[in-house]
Amino acid sequence: MLEEEMAKKPVLERIMITREKFSEVESEIRFHEHLRRYAAVRRFCYGKVLDFASGCGYGSYLLSVNPEVEVVVGIDKDDSAIAWAKTEYQTNKTDFRCQDIEDLSEKFDTLVSLEAIEHFEDLSLIPRLAARCKIDNVIISYPNKKSSHFNPYHVQDFCLQDILNIMSEYICYHDFQMGDVHFALFVKKPAKAPAHIFGNLADLR
Repeated sequence: MLEEEMAKKPVLERIMITREKFSEVESEIRFHEHLRRYAAVRRFCYGKVLDFASGCGYGSYLLSVNPEVEVVVGIDKDDSAIAWAKTEYQTNKTDFRCQDIEDLSEKFDTLVSLEAIEHFEDLSLIPRLAARCKIDNVIISYPNKKSSHFNPYHVQDFCLQDILNIMSEYICYHDFQMGDVHFALFVKKPAKAPAHIFGNLADLR
């Protein structure tokens, strides 16, 4: 009876949706948002790309579509996620590995780390990885609002200055927001350039 009465109301007045359908729609929205984030940064990728915490592989695959990208290596500690990625997204331009990131030392051109840094206590993880793998181009995204109080997997909350401090050996050449996520794009500082030059960059932001 209630369903019949509510069905008579104009669509714009009441949106009748079951809880199950609501959950499906919300999940679909989150998935599309995550795809959009990878799509937003792939134009900044080139050469041999490391996708850190690559999950089930769709993001790595999306990055690999960029013709400037030679190969994308997706690294994740979840063996089931890597198994899925190998099944669904393995191509001649993608390589998926279940591997401890601390054991990785091969050379890469671009590092992509989307919504991963907030999961780690060790703030030196990404800059150490970039230095160890001699990476010049680094792309990081993170929640732009406090999330550690409701997401048990988030152990850090950041503002842009925190990320700039962490990536002190790099220049942030561009940053932007997309929904509740902030992106920061970095390039390695020239080794012989005076430090005070880069200290003045904050005045240009």
